Amino acid sequence: MSVKNLKEQKKEQRRKYILEVAEKLFFIHGYDDISMNDISHEIGLNKAVIYRYFKNKESLYFAVVLRGVDIFSDMLKSKVHQGKTGIEKLEQAGRAYFEFYDKYPDYHGAYLYSRSKRFEFKENEYVPQIDSLVKDITKTICDAIQEGIQDGTMRKSLNPTQVAVFIALTAERIVDLSPETLNILKKQGISHEDFIEKSMDLWKHMVMNSVK
Repeated sequence: MSVKNLKEQKKEQRRKYILEVAEKLFFIHGYDDISMNDISHEIGLNKAVIYRYFKNKESLYFAVVLRGVDIFSDMLKSKVHQGKTGIEKLEQAGRAYFEFYDKYPDYHGAYLYSRSKRFEFKENEYVPQIDSLVKDITKTICDAIQEGIQDGTMRKSLNPTQVAVFIALTAERIVDLSPETLNILKKQGISHEDFIEKSMDLWKHMVMNSVK
């Protein structure tokens, strides 16, 4: 290995280490309760060194968000590929989202927080990459809906983009139920997991072609 390649490898290793330490702190304490001083102290590096790899704390945070979106993108595509018809692929897309929420709640929470009014996105180099992945995810879902329209498993009157956006928005709300709502469901003997399953079934019946 050349000296140049060795230096690049060490640089990437350091960048990855900084990101992993910052990720751990963000997940434990949240974005607002962690400072660059905290991150610098935990890593054991001067802030000036960290700034060689990441512009600021927001840049670090969005690098973490990008990691999560990338994981979800892979999960979604893998799940959708398992479906044989359009409606099966749409169902698998929903399952991918809930599986992501279940396995990676910290990444899920970080992504939702990144979309809040807390951030302006003007000079964050990771936002275009995140947006590109999100657009690709949306396209995957729209393609499944379009396939469902063509293969007859979904209604012809559906607008794929409208359905994809509706499902994405409702999925976010379904996993983020308030304690009061969870308590109402509990009193009816309905667990959060049961509610998610019933919601997916409702989506399916809203878009599926009626059986004559």
